[in-house]
Amino acid sequence: MKHSLTVNKGLLCLLLALAVTGAAGFSFLPAGATERFPATSERCPKSDDLIKPDDKAGREIRDALPQLIREAYGEDSRYQNYEVKRIIPLANPEASPYSEIAEQQCGQAVAGKSMLVELFFPEFLPSASLSQGQIFVAKTDEGWKVWRRHR
Repeated sequence: MKHSLTVNKGLLCLLLALAVTGAAGFSFLPAGATERFPATSERCPKSDDLIKPDDKAGREIRDALPQLIREAYGEDSRYQNYEVKRIIPLANPEASPYSEIAEQQCGQAVAGKSMLVELFFPEFLPSASLSQGQIFVAKTDEGWKVWRRHR
């Protein structure tokens, strides 16, 4: 009986410590491991500032990808080697569930003017999750901009 009480106190202390560190914003992840583009509406572009994608959008995005990838993923050289799996308008039903994510995050007007770029980073193999990436991009008067990134 006494042994059980000690174990329960230890478990309670562990849970309390985790709760306190979590509430204080402490993370066990190394610095830089969190997304540069957090899942918040703070990154949403203004719909009025966006240009609706046209037939040239895919080619324009491919041309801008080296800069867009640096913007989204940083300077890690492993991101310089990439393959584009597909580029599709988020207004397109084929983009689901990403179109739903865009709509929930920034609204239908922004989603309707944005594109999804699905990427493959072979230097991160064999990790399936690290080798796949998705960026949400939209065109402004200044060119294509990343407004959200999924690993």
